[in-house]
Amino acid sequence: MTKKEAPKIQTERLVLRPRAEKDIPNMIKMFNNDEVREFLGINPPRDEHSMLEMVRNRTETKWTVALKDTDEFIGDVMIPEIAEGYLGEIGYRFMREHWGGGFAYEAVSAVIEHCKSTLHLKRLFATIDNKNMKSKKLIEKLGFTLVAVLPESHLHGRVADVAYYSRLV
Repeated sequence: MTKKEAPKIQTERLVLRPRAEKDIPNMIKMFNNDEVREFLGINPPRDEHSMLEMVRNRTETKWTVALKDTDEFIGDVMIPEIAEGYLGEIGYRFMREHWGGGFAYEAVSAVIEHCKSTLHLKRLFATIDNKNMKSKKLIEKLGFTLVAVLPESHLHGRVADVAYYSRLV
């Protein structure tokens, strides 16, 4: 049986596509950056073997974000969980050198539109470390509303104050 892959989505500057082995060097670079790792789970992947597993475990809701001109990996966007065809969680990670250029906004906006037009989700949510001000600013710019801050909660295998955001799609 053929495994489903994320469909290709193009934006003005980006291509969102299934993960590929050619992305691994930049994935390793992203996951080994201390500023990126600060808000990831307790044991985020760091080595080539872990990245290869991520590539092999691609699904129809996990995209590599690549620059349109070069097809170079700069980050990823995913909907790791969907509940009852109604509610999806959204997540994203970007290489440090691509922060602040509007790439995350562009990529996540495209995935939100895909969630509406193709997946027919009604609501999306995001859980963000409450200290991650850049991510909170991004998600608010994308129309998400802060629902609650959950003190000392579980976030990707660690304890953190978790900002829970939600929006209709």
